[in-house]
Amino acid sequence: MKVQYQLQGKFHRIQLSGTESSSVSLVDFIREVQVVATENHRRTPQLLRQSFGLNFLPEPVLMNLLQQGQGVVREGELYQVSLLHRLHPVASNFTSQVASTYSYQFRYSQTTLYLTPDNPQIPPWTGNDTEQSGIYTVTLEQPYYPGLPDDFVKNIWQLAIDYWRFLPKTQQIHIALQSLDPANFRLVVSQTPHLIVWISLQELSLDLRAAITFLRLGEGDVSALSESVRLLVQQYQATYGLPIRKIPEQFRNEPDLTPVQEFIIGRRNSRSAIEKIITQARQFLLISSYILEDETLTKLICNKAQDLPQGVWVLTNLRNEVIDSIDSQVSNNIAVREEYQRSNHRKKACLQMLLNANIPIRSGTFHLKTYISEQDAYLGSCNLTGGSLDFNLEAGIVSRNTSTHSQLITLFQQFWKQHSRDEVIPTSNYDGFSLRSLHCFSRTSYESYPTLLTPSKYQRDLLEHLRNFKGQVEIYSRSFQPSLEIEQYLNLLDTRVFIDSTVSANHSKISINKIAHLHAKITLLGEEVAYIGSINFNFSSSALSLTDLMYKTTDSREINQIHQKISSLL
Repeated sequence: MKVQYQLQGKFHRIQLSGTESSSVSLVDFIREVQVVATENHRRTPQLLRQSFGLNFLPEPVLMNLLQQGQGVVREGELYQVSLLHRLHPVASNFTSQVASTYSYQFRYSQTTLYLTPDNPQIPPWTGNDTEQSGIYTVTLEQPYYPGLPDDFVKNIWQLAIDYWRFLPKTQQIHIALQSLDPANFRLVVSQTPHLIVWISLQELSLDLRAAITFLRLGEGDVSALSESVRLLVQQYQATYGLPIRKIPEQFRNEPDLTPVQEFIIGRRNSRSAIEKIITQARQFLLISSYILEDETLTKLICNKAQDLPQGVWVLTNLRNEVIDSIDSQVSNNIAVREEYQRSNHRKKACLQMLLNANIPIRSGTFHLKTYISEQDAYLGSCNLTGGSLDFNLEAGIVSRNTSTHSQLITLFQQFWKQHSRDEVIPTSNYDGFSLRSLHCFSRTSYESYPTLLTPSKYQRDLLEHLRNFKGQVEIYSRSFQPSLEIEQYLNLLDTRVFIDSTVSANHSKISINKIAHLHAKITLLGEEVAYIGSINFNFSSSALSLTDLMYKTTDSREINQIHQKISSLL
């Protein structure tokens, strides 16, 4: 048995040495990284990102910061050997500064815990504050914890033991069967919600283990079981029925609703549209967000999960870089760089909430942003982050009882089964979760629809239309990285590109305009065709490998609706 207890108190930071001010701009920090990198022969932008944990910065943002740090105008001036993109060695600007050192404490009631500076539970610290409120989780493997009163710890330990011991056997089986990890499972003590108990399968009696194994396999013939195990299985089936952890095949959109397709383009209106989908769901919720860190909507999803017969199913991206700089909106003056420090804490909090609600989560190369119930389906650019929901200019389409609605359901199921790399499972480490690889990951082909395009199909379809197109092209995207073939066509046309103001893009023959907090993904070829969804105008090999979707329309009414909504904003 392992016990976790959450203490509500205050973290304290005490300065031991160093300068009074510890504020360093991100530009200066990147310059100092380049100093160390060039001294150690890590002399390309790619090696900077890989070797110094800078993958959260998209390469164009990193290049912009390097230019600012060296005071150069053109990117080519950064390189000692331009052909190889080897960076110039630079001198440190911090030779006169002294690093500040601190000690950390957590105070709960009359107790003080002394923390090492590398303790992962210490929250991000900004400014000169000496204390901040928070939660510290202690993990007990025995009824003792250094720094906490013995009586207090023994009471917690005994409470956990008693709670588990007096649970009915059928409820113990149910908890084990619901766990994503077959070897370990957890329960939150109902009378004390900040107390979590972890039980290993090996700690259970042989009868309980045999019943759990039988029910997991889904076998029907109980005749081979011993009498005691057969009784446990029958009691469980009479009380709960068999749990289903596989994603259902029978998801269907509500057939009695009037078909509707509406475009959502602008700032802040995506939150209300997504919140409406969540609150009005009656059967199921299918959620795919590249990043999950909005605690308000996450709580709403968790509460809703208790009422949905077919459950909530979540896809996200946890293996590769999951911090899109546009969602944190790092501007040239680095005014909101603190968001990067807090982003991981928000993601962890949201994942823990979802896992506590027993919501299945899978991870993969998902850049897809879609939120689906039997009532409505959203496909667009909006992540479940504060940046996307409250600040960014986002765009998407909401479908109700249309072919797009039903097709999104089908594709989500196929992405879940065939394109997920990992399951997110609860663990007793400080993160509260870990990734378990899935053997079913295959990246095999899936249903092909003419109006829902993956990145490679979007590229091919766009090329086909550009070859014969003569009008004006409008592109709205977080970034702009066309393939050489697409760029050749765009150079010959009246092309207008709009990208986020923090992203660098230089194309001598194409008009590029910058808009603050632009995160929408829209491509318009006059009045002939429009694309809208979650795929950036980026056709690099890494972008083409993402699991993502773009909605395509040649319906003049829909294209006019998109034009009108954009015109009202710009």
